[in-house]
Amino acid sequence: METLLQDIRYGLRMMLARPGFTAVATIALALGIGANTAVFSVVNGVLLRPLNYQQPERLVRIWEKSGEFSQGSVAYPNFRDWQDQNRVFQSIAAYRHEAYTITSGASPERISGRPVSAAFFSTLGVAPALGRDFLPGEDQLGSQLVAIVSNQFWKTKMGGAASAVGSNIVLDGNSYGVIGVLPASFHFGDQGDVYTGIAAIKKIELEARSFHPGIQVIARLKPGVTIDQARADMGGICDSLGRLYPESNEGHSVTIDSLYNAVVGDTGRLLIVLLGAVALVLLIACVNVANLLLARAAARSREIGIRVALGAGRLRIARQLLTESVILGLAGGGVGLVVAWLGTSAALKLVPAILPRSEDVGVDARVLGFTLLASVVTGLIFGLVPAIQASRPNLNESLKEGARGSTGASHRVRSALVVSEIAIALVLLAGAGLLLRTFIGLEGVNPGFESKNALTFQVALSTRNYSDATRIRGFFRDLLTEVRNIPGVTAAATTTLLPLSGDDSETQFFINGKPRPPISQLPNAMFYITSPWYSDAMHIPLLRGRYFTPQDNEKAPFVAVVDQNMQRLYFDGEDPVGRRITLQGGSDVSLEMEIVGVVGHVKQENLDTESGSAILPQLYMPFDQIPDKFLESGIGELNIVTRTASEPTSYVSAIKERVRGVDKDVPVYNISSIEQVVGSSIAQQRFTLLLLGSFALLALILASVGIYGVMAYSVTQRTHEIGIRMALGAGRPKILRIVVGGGFRLALVGVGVGLAGSILLTRFISGMLYGVTAHDPLTLGAVALLLTLVALAASYLPAMKAMRVDPMIALRYE
Repeated sequence: METLLQDIRYGLRMMLARPGFTAVATIALALGIGANTAVFSVVNGVLLRPLNYQQPERLVRIWEKSGEFSQGSVAYPNFRDWQDQNRVFQSIAAYRHEAYTITSGASPERISGRPVSAAFFSTLGVAPALGRDFLPGEDQLGSQLVAIVSNQFWKTKMGGAASAVGSNIVLDGNSYGVIGVLPASFHFGDQGDVYTGIAAIKKIELEARSFHPGIQVIARLKPGVTIDQARADMGGICDSLGRLYPESNEGHSVTIDSLYNAVVGDTGRLLIVLLGAVALVLLIACVNVANLLLARAAARSREIGIRVALGAGRLRIARQLLTESVILGLAGGGVGLVVAWLGTSAALKLVPAILPRSEDVGVDARVLGFTLLASVVTGLIFGLVPAIQASRPNLNESLKEGARGSTGASHRVRSALVVSEIAIALVLLAGAGLLLRTFIGLEGVNPGFESKNALTFQVALSTRNYSDATRIRGFFRDLLTEVRNIPGVTAAATTTLLPLSGDDSETQFFINGKPRPPISQLPNAMFYITSPWYSDAMHIPLLRGRYFTPQDNEKAPFVAVVDQNMQRLYFDGEDPVGRRITLQGGSDVSLEMEIVGVVGHVKQENLDTESGSAILPQLYMPFDQIPDKFLESGIGELNIVTRTASEPTSYVSAIKERVRGVDKDVPVYNISSIEQVVGSSIAQQRFTLLLLGSFALLALILASVGIYGVMAYSVTQRTHEIGIRMALGAGRPKILRIVVGGGFRLALVGVGVGLAGSILLTRFISGMLYGVTAHDPLTLGAVALLLTLVALAASYLPAMKAMRVDPMIALRYE
């Protein structure tokens, strides 16, 4: 221990004696370790931490499986049967996403909510921080309306006072008694502000087995029960329900997975790729610092030679040098921790929505331990080769008064290190290049509509104020008229489903005149309920017939518009205009419609697949023809789309004023341009490109610095040789070719090794690519050329210095 402390003190003195060297090495390491710590903190929060619930390993998600849907939402009557008949769950709960209008402030505001079954929080193992949980029966029709609020809502909307429990809040015109406040640490997906009883208010879609209104199910396994046993038990229940209710349930089953897998999804693969990429950046930083240490060890060869001559063994010298390297690594790690904190905070602000469990990302004991381990291991990695090299000095050479401390072996080691960092940089650049081409390709995809100069916003009507179908239709007619009268607005329409917004809605159908399968086997179509002129507002091409007009109202015969996929798949490519189609909304709900038009297909869920969703056909219905009983049960929220003559966001103030003019208590929210909606649909690709591109740029900079450092050091060591060459008649072009040629050869070898490695490693991101293969020759060729040019540029500056060598001074150089 005494010897170790002596090594540490000596190492610190050496660092302080060479502040320039220490600063450069620390910055390089801080960038590498900081980037790794930042990504690891995300991996730790998203993948490694257990879910913040009681015994989270026993929590599962359950989906209803039917036809092409392996993870479909659940019919509420099916959930009730699962709840009563299962033998494997300690508890089972349902929830759905909903939004409420709250009018307690100066203007109406839309807040997020979750109607839940009474066992929701007890299933998760979470108790309110204030008040109580739901009681059995408080989620049923006829029960008293009660609510549990989030901690954030309690603080910002209710003053954060304990007296809030027992008070009332008005949601959609209905008064709810607040019975509890959730802990500040509670998070569940997209955090809800208010939790209410799932069936406390009558919802027509909860009554039919054929309706799947976005209900999600979680459950807690009984102790000792496995997921496979749960699947077997639930499979038997589904078979029984299929026999009892063949019209709605025949062929239906369930998909069960752990809640952890359901929350994390595919994010794990993305984070592992990023962690691998940032590890390569750290490796390049290690190579650069190793080269610096080799150069410094050469300069210290006389000192080391004297120590060896005085009796120091190879192990003693190597240990001293490794101690200095580890101290450097720890210094880099300390600064890197600050870099990680700043980088993580910035990244989470840029893209919080696409990262699950972002609230769990932060610096904890595991992250600090990772940083410490990374710092020590990094110090050992970059210090090992210089320590081995320096611990075997040639005493005859190093003790000479004029010794320059350069050997052919050390030069070869430095050259090999430069080749390795060029190869690593090329792999990162290749990955970033492929993702850049993917992103450019996605931005060029035709979504089936025109996103420029279009604005969308949402409004919602409360069931208390708008319980009459005639009044509901009147509100939207008046609203659209007012919005269309705004100068510069060329079209306006409503739609229940906005493309690429993250929502979907399906309906079953069959073609009249063709054999009709059972309801449980009917095909699905993506279902849009829109007002007239929606195709004009979105610039969806009309291919045949017409779109809806004001004459397609509640008194007119039912009509529908289908897309080109529906025409191709179900009408054998023939013109479907004039044909009849039946929309099946359950065993007792069906609407027969005449097809009046065909429009182009739009990408509803994504841009990176050919159809844009798993549901290929699309069907449109006029908003005014929604049956009264469905309108009056609550239409939820509607999207309004406007086509404008100029920048769409400049119309926001005018639109809000027009909505207030129709009804001051109707909230206007989620305002954005359609271009922003489309951009948000590729946010994950943008996030991946941003990070991997940043890592690749950092690798390129570090590689170019490494090449420059080796070539500059080589010129310094060869000053005497260069002077002799120039004295013998070598001109400046010859010296330029010698120096730049050396850098060019290193670059070629590094590029060759990097190309071989990139062909293997870029396959890990093949699932993230669109419109380009993992071994695309154009991308690989471009990054190889870029890296070669950077290497030549990094070699040119030392070459310029070499060409300015004075032969008379160089011949006396020692």
